[in-house]
Order: sequence, then structure tokens, then C-alpha cells
Amino acid sequence: MARTPKLNAKQAFDDNIADAHALVALARSLQNKRSRAMRRELRESIGKARRFPAKEWDKLDCAESEELLVIFRPGANITRKDLTESSLRPLLRQALVVGCTSVETYVADRVLELLGPALRMEPCPPRLLDVQMTVGDWLEINKAYKRKGWGLRQVIQEHIRDAASPAPSSIGRLFSMVGQQGIWQRVDKHRKLPKASSERNLEEIYARRNKIAHTGDRIGQGRAIIDAEEVENVLAEIEDIVGALDVILAR
Repeated sequence: MARTPKLNAKQAFDDNIADAHALVALARSLQNKRSRAMRRELRESIGKARRFPAKEWDKLDCAESEELLVIFRPGANITRKDLTESSLRPLLRQALVVGCTSVETYVADRVLELLGPALRMEPCPPRLLDVQMTVGDWLEINKAYKRKGWGLRQVIQEHIRDAASPAPSSIGRLFSMVGQQGIWQRVDKHRKLPKASSERNLEEIYARRNKIAHTGDRIGQGRAIIDAEEVENVLAEIEDIVGALDVILAR
């Protein structure tokens, strides 16, 4: 069986962000626009086609959106009244969280791709020299690795994975570790935006992600409003930022 080639950082990001887009598309597609119960003629047609017992035809119902016609079987635990905009917001909140996770994964993967050249730099980047190693790490390297350099790389890799975050400050620190300084100024320049725009926008997205992850998006006695358009705008911003990062880091 042929081995699947390992994805590079950008390919993995594209794969992950596609999940976020899929959640938004699902939320859009399932939002019911129908207020009335299924017509009798349609219930009978569906009942016959699916060979439901005639006594259960009256229990059939459906929901309609701009893209889907969803049929509810007799005795279903969900109804068309459950497919409202508010009931589908968990999908949108999760899409935003997945978008931020995609950034975090991209940053860790891309920093690791740049680690080898960074270790060969003269002088070595100061933040890379600041990575700490415990006595336990050193004993494990001596025990498990014939080539000690590979053990050292493993310690650094674990540090990078642990430190990775969608927070702009964390992203800046990690890329400086592999010799990439002034990352946000370079991103803004590439995107032709005023200074600090990309950093500020990602910080706002990260704050909303934390609100969703840590408080369930609570505001007062209820939850903050979120809609598909808002999440699509967030995902577009994330993709633009990561796209800019990938271009400037390839130079």
C-alpha cells in the first residue's frame, strides 16, 4: 500500500480550513424556511415511496431551505422547528474555532519547516537559544538517541507545538525563533494594509474564539449573536493572513 505523502504546512492549513467552511455550508443549508407542515399529498407520496405504514403518513414532516428538502421520518427526535438560525449557531461557533485552530497548526508546522535552517544559522536566533531543556530531557536524549542532534530537535519541536497559538504575539515570537523578524509588518506590507492591521484583526478573531471556547459565547443572560456571513468573513481574513505569511516566508 502506497504511503500518503506528508502535507506541508500550507496544504495542512487548506485541509483544516476546509472543515470550517463545511460547517458554515451545513449551517446555511439546514436553516429551515418553511413555516407550515408538509402537505398531505407530499406526505402520501413520500410514505408510499419509502414504504412507510399508511397509519404513519400523518407523522411525516419536512423542512425546506434554499438548498435542501429534509424529510423527517415518523417518530423523529428532531423537527423542522429545531432547524432555526439560532439552533444552528453551534455549527457556526465551531467553524470559527476550527478556523483559529487551522492558524495554530499552520504556524507550528511552518516554524518546524524552518527549524533546520535556523539551527544552522550563524549566529543562532536568540529566541531559539532561549529554549530550555530539563535534566530529564538530557537523560532521555542520551538514552534514546544515537544522534544527539535529533534528540535536541525533538525537545525544540515539543516546545514549538506547546507554544503555538492563534495569538499574534505568540506567532511573532515563534517565527522570530527561526530567524523571521518583524513578521506582522511584513504581512501588512504584503497585504497593502496600514501598520498593525493584520495583527489587530487576528487578535479580535482570537478573542472571539476564546469567548466561544471558554464561556460558550455567553453575553449577559444569553449568548452573543453569530451568523454565517460573519463567520465567512472571519475565515476569509484568516485565509488572507495565512496566505500572506506563506508568501513572505517562502522568499
